[in-house]
Amino acid sequence: MADNDCTTCPELLTRLGAAASGLHALAALIESEMVEPTMPWRDLLPQLATQARNLADQAQGRY
Repeated sequence: MADNDCTTCPELLTRLGAAASGLHALAALIESEMVEPTMPWRDLLPQLATQARNLADQAQGRY
């Protein structure tokens, strides 16, 4: 029965691990832009939105 438990599913663990890494990278980008901006906010916000959307897709197994 434990084999059917999704918490042990290797694919799920891989997706969650990749999504967590992506979230760390996204947080690092936000922090670095707050300390020393490299682009205007109007350019940064769409980039952050795209990265967040990609992370959600990745966590859901869409790619």
